[in-house]
Amino acid sequence: MTPNARSLAYDILTTLGKKPDATLDSVMDRITRETPLEKREMALANALVYGVLRHRGLLDFTIDHFASRGISGMDKRIVTILRLALFQLRFMDRIPESAAVNTAVELAKIHASEKSGGFVNAILRNAIRSPEHPETHDLSAVEKIAVTSSMPQWLVEKWVSRMGLQEAEALCHASNTIAPITVRTNTLKISRDELMERLSPQVKGIGPTPISPLGISFTSPSVPLFEMEAFKEGLFQVQDEAAQLIALMMAPKPGLRVLDLCAGVGGKSGHLAQAMENQGELISMDVEAYKLKSLEKEMARLGISNITTQAADLTCESPKIIEGGFDAVLVDAPCSGLGVIRRNPDTKWKYFKRNAPRHAKKQRAILSAAARCVRPGGTLVYAVCSIEPEENGAIIKAFLEKHPDFRMIEPFGNVPSGAQALITSEGYVATLPHRHKMDGFFAARMVRDDS
Repeated sequence: MTPNARSLAYDILTTLGKKPDATLDSVMDRITRETPLEKREMALANALVYGVLRHRGLLDFTIDHFASRGISGMDKRIVTILRLALFQLRFMDRIPESAAVNTAVELAKIHASEKSGGFVNAILRNAIRSPEHPETHDLSAVEKIAVTSSMPQWLVEKWVSRMGLQEAEALCHASNTIAPITVRTNTLKISRDELMERLSPQVKGIGPTPISPLGISFTSPSVPLFEMEAFKEGLFQVQDEAAQLIALMMAPKPGLRVLDLCAGVGGKSGHLAQAMENQGELISMDVEAYKLKSLEKEMARLGISNITTQAADLTCESPKIIEGGFDAVLVDAPCSGLGVIRRNPDTKWKYFKRNAPRHAKKQRAILSAAARCVRPGGTLVYAVCSIEPEENGAIIKAFLEKHPDFRMIEPFGNVPSGAQALITSEGYVATLPHRHKMDGFFAARMVRDDS
């Protein structure tokens, strides 16, 4: 079979299913490099992968409805092929039915068996004859939300128990929508207004973010972001508005010594360097050296020169570079990622209830390691892209009980307009997709006492 969008999407989804610890981005990057397609086909493959992951729950409910023996005992290869085809039939108006069905049959014959092609054809023909989604009136309220919003039932149950049926349903549906593209202006090179003027001819629905003074949101770029001249010139970084709030909480002044402990590929490091006006010393640390290589390239694109990278795990080592301490430390801790499902729809199918204790243990260890790096009078910010209590408030409460030399302080020195609504009664910053139209984030700001 000649490589095409549908076969590429099948390969990506299959690989992702076999490697639960792999990120969607890493799998897509590797497979698309190995199987390059022309832009139109690549765009279709991307839409198919994200679409199937976003709507998998409803697609599986539909497959189960039309399969006489149900979906549970079905060959996983056939399930993936049916998901791809059904997504095209149910959610993509411009795809001819024949293209969706015929390619699915061909994929089944290649990856499973000649006989399975007939089975796939029969399921899809039944679906075409009944174009509406199967009825959900026999389901419980929680089951109905899980199906219609394509969320794992255990997660719906968790959210319903915490916030009630109506709000949990709103959160589920908001988490399953396609988020707008949001970028942060690189003020070392350009103002937000100037950047909006540069981008306007290439995008739709452009506008400033309501709270972050550096953010711009838009949809439908006419060319991939990374091909835009403004991107190549280092005028912006892709970053959701909620993530932009973290550096605003840190508010590091020029000339300070700052540590970004879980720097990753540098989204927040870039913002911190901007706030420092490219002055002082910013250490970007991560346990994964390959991420720091990407960070270094990103900082060069942005014109940032005050960053030093260091691959290290502070929970089990003390590199020389941390000696002397820091005026401010950011812990953007590894977490479930359940606050950013709308951008990473694979997360909801890879994360399970049993993962929570493991994440919390790691988060506590990282935060404790970070604490010893904070100078007296210095600030410590803990952040996660999660809305789960066991990863946010519970971590801070346990930390403060064990570290009496730290205390909570106001999240912002100068509260950005509109940000007051994001501050909880405990003094945390917490965002939710259905309430605030941004990713789900949590952050707490603490100070180490001078004494």
